Amino acid sequence: MFVSSHKLRVSFLITKDCEGSQVAFANNPITGFLIMAGMFVGNINVFWACLLAGVVGVAFSKVLNQPENLISDGVVVFNGILVGCISVAVFPPLSGHQIDSLFWLYVTIAVVITSYVDKGLNALMAASKLPALSIPFNFSAAIMLLSMRSAANLQGAQLPGVDGANGTAEVNVTQEIEWGKVFEGTLLASGQIYGVGTVDSSILVWLGFFLFSPLLTVFFYMGSVIGTMIGLLVSTAPYTDVYLGLWGYNAMLSAGGLSYFLVPLPGVFVGAIVAASLAGAVQAATVHIFSATAVPVFSYPFNVATLLLLAISTSDDPPFVWVGNKTFPEQHLVRYFSEEKRLQNERSLPETEEPLQTIVK
Repeated sequence: MFVSSHKLRVSFLITKDCEGSQVAFANNPITGFLIMAGMFVGNINVFWACLLAGVVGVAFSKVLNQPENLISDGVVVFNGILVGCISVAVFPPLSGHQIDSLFWLYVTIAVVITSYVDKGLNALMAASKLPALSIPFNFSAAIMLLSMRSAANLQGAQLPGVDGANGTAEVNVTQEIEWGKVFEGTLLASGQIYGVGTVDSSILVWLGFFLFSPLLTVFFYMGSVIGTMIGLLVSTAPYTDVYLGLWGYNAMLSAGGLSYFLVPLPGVFVGAIVAASLAGAVQAATVHIFSATAVPVFSYPFNVATLLLLAISTSDDPPFVWVGNKTFPEQHLVRYFSEEKRLQNERSLPETEEPLQTIVK
């Protein structure tokens, strides 16, 4: 990584390659417990899928000789967990498969594949020192869904039990925006990350985020609002996806990602707004492309927007300061300013000593 002038000397910056992080960047057991509780409340099958994917992911992380600290922190298994959660929550109505023993076999195979994809992709991206984020999840989940649809002889946007690609009923396009549901959508975005888009489960997830880092939570919600508003602008009535939080989670993760990987200085706040807006724009531009094959956008917009903004920190004289030893945004700020103060004291020390030496002489 490259940082400008005095920033190059800040000791906690760019200390090691980034192997990736949890999809919501919250490495805390209490936060993890609350997110699991949200899964249990929102969809019991998602809860079981999370446990299955966690066990399988850990086992194959050891097979692949992943570092023990990354395994214990959940860094190398979160993509597999996402595959398990989202496949159970989303795939049955798109593939025509029931959640039975065969379906769980599909999930297990997809999680194993994700472990290998995660290891390989992070190795490829190591030179750039940028994280793979949830790209392995997007890759494996899309392959799993498309394979299941092929097995069910479904083509294009055709849905199970529907002849052809069109089976929607006519809706009232003059329906007015329900702002209460728009606000609800900004809250549901957190649950949609894990495929449990209910109010109670989403509140538990938000609470987990807040206990981990209030500052990260602020960035998350700011991104959720931006993504939701973009979805509202580009959608037509009845705005179902907006109300369900499906337009908020990608922008939410993009804004939060910048506050986690970069020291959350004012420039990062502006960058987070840009990243969230870009994620919403990418989702708006690609949702029809994905829907042509009945594949959801997953977190593809989040990956595109976040990696492009994070890549700026690798340029000469970057406007952002990368965090090497990551904990949580508040501590990143404290360490940054503490180190800045120490460096200022070092630079000012010769100036104060020179007159003293002159006086002694």
